[in-house]
Amino acid sequence: MTDTHKTPDGEAPRIDPAAYQDCEVDTLNLMWLLGARELARSDAEKAVLVYGLDREVLDILRHASLAMLHELAASGVLLFRPRFRVCWLQERLRTTGPSALGLGLQVILLAADEAAQP
Repeated sequence: MTDTHKTPDGEAPRIDPAAYQDCEVDTLNLMWLLGARELARSDAEKAVLVYGLDREVLDILRHASLAMLHELAASGVLLFRPRFRVCWLQERLRTTGPSALGLGLQVILLAADEAAQP
């Protein structure tokens, strides 16, 4: 029986971790773009607050095809960034733990949403 998972010299093949990282970045990008597109279609005001994008970009996303989103997602760079300072995140993680962090971010977004209402 031949082991097809080994190289001719008997060693396990080396897997390039960069390939996995690229795939993860593409997946994160696609998920983010799909979320932004769906929220832009259903509630543009909330999409501006949640995703931090201007209305022109949201209008483009609202009408973007899945093929276009796939192409954008495969750009090789992360298309989004946190909308808060890293020091704020570090402090929250030290004092509250990861589970409370999500709740804190939701409270901030809800407060911003209420402040944006006329």
